[in-house]
Amino acid sequence: MKRLTLLFILSLSLSMNFFYAKEITVSVGAGQHWKEKREAQFSVWLEDSDGNFIKTLYVTERASQRNWRMSPKEGRPESLPVWYHASKHESRKTKKRNDKDAQLDAVTSATPKGGIIFNAEIEDKEYVIKAEFNTSFDYNDHYTKKNSGVNGQPSVVYSAKIPAGFNKENDEIKLSFEGCGSIDGSDGIVQSDVSKLTTATEIVKLITVKAVK
Repeated sequence: MKRLTLLFILSLSLSMNFFYAKEITVSVGAGQHWKEKREAQFSVWLEDSDGNFIKTLYVTERASQRNWRMSPKEGRPESLPVWYHASKHESRKTKKRNDKDAQLDAVTSATPKGGIIFNAEIEDKEYVIKAEFNTSFDYNDHYTKKNSGVNGQPSVVYSAKIPAGFNKENDEIKLSFEGCGSIDGSDGIVQSDVSKLTTATEIVKLITVKAVK
């Protein structure tokens, strides 16, 4: 009897997880300035409606490992400062790893040569999806090698709300440009003043989220 009860509870739990889970497809279209000297580093993640970090859906391998060429010990926090601060991510090179670091094993990859399409499973509730992009050496008249190092222009951030019930086939959401990250990586605040950005706003052409039936 106890065995049957346990089997019933397990079956019910699996059914509920299946019912509340949904699959989405995230498409990142490369823009005109996806690559300067190197391809863009980027991450895509979920937050709740209060701005609390939920989980990373995708991050390029170099950004995840903080494996930068000719970089200081702490890596390059200015590369993806909003994501680094939101996820409280620690380098895999350190001995300390938290649950969020372990999550990244399934979502990292080498930097795509020109955009990417990937699927992710999320619960059927309201989220905010965010994406952050950065290319090194994308200098302009304001962000020079002298005042911005290898970073050039700061990272750019896009976001959109994913409503509960977003599960109809071919439902689509487009992420909107939100602002830019810290030039030195000192905080995770999205800056609204983007007046001095030029090519950074053309790293990506379009970011969409579609429901998968």
